[in-house]
Amino acid sequence: MPDMPVFMTKVRVILVSLLTLLFCSCERDGLDLSLSVGPSGKETRQVLLFYEAGFNSLSYDIHHNINVLKEGYLPGKGRNEDVVLVFSHLTLYDRRSYVEETAPAMVRLYSEYGEPRADTLRVWPVGTSVANKETMTDVFHWVRETFPAAGYGAVLSSHATGWLPENYYDNPKKYEGRDRSSSYSWSPRLQSFGQEYYSSGTKTQEIELKDLAAAIPYKLDYILFDACLMGTVEVAWELRNVCSYLAISPCEIPAAGFDFQRITEHLLKPEVPDVKAVCQDYFAAYEDNSTYGATITLVDCSRLDRLAATCRDLFDRYRSGIRNLNGKNVQVYDRRIGTKTFYAFFDLKDMLREAGASDTDLAALQSALDEALIYEAHTDKFISVQLERCCGLAMYLPAYPDYRRNIYHGTEFLDNFYKENVAWNQATSLVE
Repeated sequence: MPDMPVFMTKVRVILVSLLTLLFCSCERDGLDLSLSVGPSGKETRQVLLFYEAGFNSLSYDIHHNINVLKEGYLPGKGRNEDVVLVFSHLTLYDRRSYVEETAPAMVRLYSEYGEPRADTLRVWPVGTSVANKETMTDVFHWVRETFPAAGYGAVLSSHATGWLPENYYDNPKKYEGRDRSSSYSWSPRLQSFGQEYYSSGTKTQEIELKDLAAAIPYKLDYILFDACLMGTVEVAWELRNVCSYLAISPCEIPAAGFDFQRITEHLLKPEVPDVKAVCQDYFAAYEDNSTYGATITLVDCSRLDRLAATCRDLFDRYRSGIRNLNGKNVQVYDRRIGTKTFYAFFDLKDMLREAGASDTDLAALQSALDEALIYEAHTDKFISVQLERCCGLAMYLPAYPDYRRNIYHGTEFLDNFYKENVAWNQATSLVE
């Protein structure tokens, strides 16, 4: 028999988690088992999943954004109606409180008699991290089995830092030693999306980029990253077979993220999801914002092969110029924050321009970009980052061969890690 104080604490956490997930004003009708039964191959409805890895400093903001969803368009609950699902893991009390673990849960949002409703359909065990491959695969399998549909799309919300190693962005010395030339020999986890705290907030877990691609067991119509620094060609290439369209930001994304009041209207009301409209709404919200600014890019993942082939040719042709670059002369997308004393995300086209690419070759690159990018927009700056020469996709700028100090980019450690772990490098041989 479990120790009673511990047992009651766990019960209380579960109950409070459930009440929180009902968002106060919602009703719970229970799981409608008939939703999993339908004519095979004759589905017409669409499913939109919000995957919220929010057991971190974004918990309050994600909770707010989920509530804003209820103010916008919500379909009904009929068998053939579209489906809005929110899978979230949030802190209980405040955005920085990680002591009491909570239970991730799946909630369906819908409209009934003109009012928003929320049904909690499934609860995962207390303490389950949603920032791992196994949980994500379980969630996506459950969604398809429970809600067979004509198409599926996802909005992924959390912290993220592109393809960089876990915690590298804030603390490169963890991997590099005291200076840029003395890297540790061990290889860390590769962070792409998601950050979840555990052990009372002393440790974090993320989803590796490769694992993220492998975790989604069927192709999605679209993925929208409500997460920072995912607008890299490395991320797009890794996910090219996972979704048809990918919305990503080369810079950070403010905590408020997309326009959650209108997002379902664009993705579910039209016969074909209008992902471009979501990107346009996001950019419009920050276009005149003097505090933040914005970058946003919409990728047609089926049209990335030409870009990869073009880049492979240009990387080889201008390898000497790339090796002699100093990052301070190339357009960047990230800020110098924390202990990070150099940059990691550079503009793909501007890198080649500074490496000496001819006008003809730059035109060929732009043509490949125009084919792959449906929409790209950026303000004149994002917080402290001036945005002057932006093509819409960021990329790593290697530091080889001499690993000079004070060049503002790359390290021997990152070069080796990039060469061994990043699929884009395998396609283009950026780092030999």
